[in-house]
Formats: sequence, C-alpha cells, structure tokens
Amino acid sequence: MTNINILKTIALTAFADELILSELGTLAPSKYDDSTFDSLKAGAFLPRLQLMTSNSKLCKSGEFPINHYAFVQDQDHKDLGKNVDILVCAWRPKAMDLGGTVVSSYDETSETFKQIQNKSNQKNSNCMWGYEFLVWIPSVEKFGSYFCGSKTARREAPHVKARMHNRATLGSHEIKGDEYSWYGPTTSDCSTPFNMPGKEAFTAEVEKFENPSDEGPELAPEEGDGGRAQ
Repeated sequence: MTNINILKTIALTAFADELILSELGTLAPSKYDDSTFDSLKAGAFLPRLQLMTSNSKLCKSGEFPINHYAFVQDQDHKDLGKNVDILVCAWRPKAMDLGGTVVSSYDETSETFKQIQNKSNQKNSNCMWGYEFLVWIPSVEKFGSYFCGSKTARREAPHVKARMHNRATLGSHEIKGDEYSWYGPTTSDCSTPFNMPGKEAFTAEVEKFENPSDEGPELAPEEGDGGRAQ
C-alpha cells in the first residue's frame, strides 16, 4: 500500500470514528440531566458570587478580568461581567475564620462569632464577618451566596438588603483613600426582566439558607469578597 493510500485510509477511519462519536448521544442518551450532575458536584456548599478585584490571584495572573463578577463553584470561576443582575432572596449573619481549618458561624450571639468579629480588627487576621445574601443569578440560572464580609462590602450591604425579594444590579466603583484606592461593590435597581426561580426551588433554598448548621468547617474562598479589608 502506498503512502497516499495509507493516509486516505487513516483519514476515512478518523471520519468514521467522528461520525460514530457524534451519534452516541442520540443512541444512548443519559437518564440523568445536568441539574442532577450539578447538585452532586456542589455538595453542601452554595456556589458564590464574588467581585474579583486586582487583589485576586487570578486577576494578578491575567486569568480573570479585573473588577468583573465571578460565579465560583469549587475552583471554577465563570466570568459574569462588570455588572450582574440578581434576585435578592434572603440574608443571614456570617463570620468566617480562614486561618487553617476554615470555620464559619451564623449565630451573631455565639462566642465563636464574637471571637472572629473581634479578631477581624487585627491586621492579616484572615477573619471576616458581615452579611451573607442568598441570590438568584439569572445569567446562570442558579442560586448562589453573596458575602459582604469586609468593611467596604458591609457598608454596601444595606443597599442589597433594601432590595430584598426584588431585582438588583451589582457593579463596582473606585474608592479613594488618603494613601491608596481600591474597588468596592455597588448596588442599584434593576429594571430588566429576567427568568425567576421556580416557587418550590425558591422555598427550598431559602429554608436551607436560613437554617444552616451552627458552626463548623467550610470550603475556603480564594479570598474575601473581592475588596480590601477597608
């Protein structure tokens, strides 16, 4: 067999293989849908919505656009753009100690919460506290958490809460201090209609969100909520 005939045979075999591969989904469709896969992948932790600023490792490396919002699930960061529309569903207090084993507390009266809150005043404490919101993100059609855990984000939290059970648009703006500047989140009204979650899904997610385990380990975010601890 000549070299030309060998190449033709290889090409025809490759084409036949591609044709078979393209038909496999039709011949043997999965009995499970993507929502089942995602529910197992997510486990007990909600994906999070995060403003990625220049402090982010991914932004520093050029892997993610600066001052864009990310939908973070496990180690996957999906770029949602500079502005993102949300439905504000619920809120709860939250404190996180990111040093070593990550510990979270949702009871603002507990000793753990108070200790984390006090420790957060120390430089490089790896502690955060504030307000965590359950949000529906129509661009990915999923629920996520949005944690306002830095001083900058806590100042913005009342504007998020003011839009409870309503649409909102998150953005960012530059904040100038005496020695340096940084970016923090903004919240504004959203007049753009979008797909809402189903009633059963909404009720179930709010129930889980408002009744978390008291304290315990949690997956650590890459960083805080995307802003300096100001």
